Amino acid sequence: MIQGDPMDFSLFMERYGYKILLGLFALVLLGFFAFLGLWVYSMFKFFGGIAAVVILGYAIHAFLVQRRVLDATAEAHGKYFYDPNYGKKR
Repeated sequence: MIQGDPMDFSLFMERYGYKILLGLFALVLLGFFAFLGLWVYSMFKFFGGIAAVVILGYAIHAFLVQRRVLDATAEAHGKYFYDPNYGKKR
């Protein structure tokens, strides 16, 4: 026979919920980096030295060009579609 009251769901989530969510988040991140690592490995294995140029070019495009395009798009949308007082001081 079990001593004491059985643990209800809210108590279980209070004690273990954040640990479970942290574990799931870690698994998702691990899966993402594993997929990225396998992609880089297969690029190097298949293309050799050209893969370094392709990966470097993709990284430069992603961090420099694409970010600026997304920032400009967000600024234009904020200016013309969402906020009529954009840029005005109150």
